[in-house]
Amino acid sequence: MLSKSQLNRDNLLTFLSQGICKVYFRKVTNGRYRSLYCSLNPRIMKSKYRDSLSEIFSPFTKDLDLIPVYDIIEKSWKSFRISSVLYFYTPEELQESKQELQENKELKQ
Repeated sequence: MLSKSQLNRDNLLTFLSQGICKVYFRKVTNGRYRSLYCSLNPRIMKSKYRDSLSEIFSPFTKDLDLIPVYDIIEKSWKSFRISSVLYFYTPEELQESKQELQENKELKQ
């Protein structure tokens, strides 16, 4: 999990482009907590979403606190604000968690 000091646009975009990440944040619109399994890796997206990546990250992006992401569960674009992120799990951390769960499951059998 990234520390608060690591929660910056460059870091988040790097991890999101590598694979699937989990973001837990508080929505600005209604104050509710939300988690997303998301990515910016084109190999993970449906083709119609891959095509819009360049539009979403145009050089004219005004709000640098806002990060649009591909929600791999709902298969659509979502977004979150960096300033509202509570937890951010990298692709590597998610893979490690998955392996630990599998190992524990095997031990119980």
